[in-house]
Amino acid sequence: MNENYLVSIFIPVYNGEKYLSQTLQSVSQQTYKNIEVLLVDDSSTDDSLKICNDFASSDPRFKVFSKPNGGMTAFSWNFILPKVNGHFIFYLSQDDLLSWNLIESAVQRHLETNADCILPDLEFYFENEKGRKLEGVSGDRNVLLSGKEAFLKSLEWKIHGFGLNRISLYKGEVYPEDAFDSDEYMSRKVFLKSEKVAFCDGIFYYRQDNPDAITKNFSEKNFYRLNTYRRIYFLIRDFGLESKTALDYLFGLNYNFLTLKSTFRKFAFKSESEKNTIGVFLEDFRNELVKINQNISYKEKNEAVAFKLRILVLLVKYNFLSFIFGLYTSIKK
Repeated sequence: MNENYLVSIFIPVYNGEKYLSQTLQSVSQQTYKNIEVLLVDDSSTDDSLKICNDFASSDPRFKVFSKPNGGMTAFSWNFILPKVNGHFIFYLSQDDLLSWNLIESAVQRHLETNADCILPDLEFYFENEKGRKLEGVSGDRNVLLSGKEAFLKSLEWKIHGFGLNRISLYKGEVYPEDAFDSDEYMSRKVFLKSEKVAFCDGIFYYRQDNPDAITKNFSEKNFYRLNTYRRIYFLIRDFGLESKTALDYLFGLNYNFLTLKSTFRKFAFKSESEKNTIGVFLEDFRNELVKINQNISYKEKNEAVAFKLRILVLLVKYNFLSFIFGLYTSIKK
């Protein structure tokens, strides 16, 4: 096929030696050859950097960068974006896998549709069992979505966000560095900036059985996910999306805040200083959320949703009531 488009594949790396070779092997074996593989090592203390350098020494398409430890993928994104040479970019974690034809299938689909973003199938990957799969929209890979339609479907995980994206969609963008999951926000912003989103039949294997993955372990970083939830809500609000979507997501924002506030009360922090830092963050977030809630319009046909949201708004506004929420969730478990 025509391989005029250079595709940049970005993989942030930190202490990932267990699965890294397998991941890089799946990238190196892509049938589409016009790729650059950008590996950003975040000061690993295991053999990850050596593994990256070994691949780079045998394949000039692999480029290795080292940076001081930032602790979150956003720092690596902001480090690498100015260095990207490709027309398109594809991102994966150090433990994910690509089917051998993924990049070729995605580029071919772009040539057919001129889509800005092309999503392969996604399989929730386990080494010893078959995970569920997302294929197109409800199994239909031929459908074409507007950016707005893709954004709305992504909120409900009817589609995923691991796509081959035009690099121009990232122009002027900076990944927020105050949350480990800021890619959840940016992938949705990329959808909104896209005119057309398409699907292809390559497979992205989204690993679920790595016990060391940051998404599998609750730590103090998880409290900062609230920053991502808030930013996604602002995308919904600022792009003028339908009121039901805004109310539903705002319900989730309030609920997640109350859940994390309840978790804070019983979480085993590493130090009193860390606990105080998170406590200040949560209180500042609560104050901002109260202001957001004051501007809610409850003009929604679903009275049940509006009523439940009003209850959560009261729980957020009055600290003593949030204790009741924590007690309720504890009993519910």
